[in-house]
Amino acid sequence: MDDMGGDQLYRIHEPAAGGQAVELHYTPTTADMAEALRARNKTRAGRRQRRPWIYTGLLGPVPAAAMIVQDGEVAPVTVGLLTVIVFSWVFVFSGHRIMARAYRGVLEAAGDCRAVVDGDGVAVTGSRSSSHHQWAALAHYAETPDHFAVFSGDKQAIMVMVLPKRGLAAPEDADRLRAILDGNLTRV
Repeated sequence: MDDMGGDQLYRIHEPAAGGQAVELHYTPTTADMAEALRARNKTRAGRRQRRPWIYTGLLGPVPAAAMIVQDGEVAPVTVGLLTVIVFSWVFVFSGHRIMARAYRGVLEAAGDCRAVVDGDGVAVTGSRSSSHHQWAALAHYAETPDHFAVFSGDKQAIMVMVLPKRGLAAPEDADRLRAILDGNLTRV
């Protein structure tokens, strides 16, 4: 415990970066999460997780066609394989939207959020929870026209923090936020 009352790790603290902190106030939406997950596809982990779906969509028609040619009719196994192929392509092109909908309950529960990005890391607090991620736990970030998305370096997990630009107090804060992220993470 610190002298200020509360565990420093779980408390949104005053900027430790000597005025270089950027603060955002926003309510997260599924559209925000979908855009962040789409940006995540540019990371190595994102590409690795999409690769099997792409291979299935590209190579799956070969055995399906062979089954149809061999038997001359469409068997239930062939229908199942064709269904997997179609699902694969849907996931390749719309997976970020599908996954964002899965986050809907979490995003609604978060309510209005306050994020502070400073020299220590990224701290986010909502109406029901808060988190603080030091820079060592994060690896990449991406910028889209409307968001900054911060990702962990974990190859297996999907840890995404969405920082919507609409939550910035002033337009010049985007440049300050970009500078902090560039100084601590790899841009994808």
